[in-house]
Amino acid sequence: MTGLADLARPLRDPADLDPLLDRIGGSRVVAIGEASHGTHEYYAWRAALTRRLVEEHGFGFVAVEGDWPDCYRVNRSVKLRAGADCDPREALDAYARWPTWMWANDDVVDFCRWLRGWNAARPDGDRVGFYGLDVYSL
Repeated sequence: MTGLADLARPLRDPADLDPLLDRIGGSRVVAIGEASHGTHEYYAWRAALTRRLVEEHGFGFVAVEGDWPDCYRVNRSVKLRAGADCDPREALDAYARWPTWMWANDDVVDFCRWLRGWNAARPDGDRVGFYGLDVYSL
């Protein structure tokens, strides 16, 4: 039987995510915890894992704990919609509701810029979205 100590590994390189991606296998939904909100490491590794889920497993959208209208502005940017912000930073910096710091930070900007670049090489119907699941603005 595998103990927790056998499952815990340091993360130093994106390849260190391989055992986790093996465990994910063909899953259609992956929920990434948020026990370390606010740390660079949390955001950077979540982005690295999400990039691999998109690239290697064909995931089609990212759903975050964020307000729908604010995240939908980001979605329009990363999906290269007409009239949308050309740089996802503009969309993220425009977050008006709590929790602005969770999403309007450099690590999320970098991920969203990557996602916009990923989407630019794909037809409109195959672009990966970015959506908020919370409804703070009701």
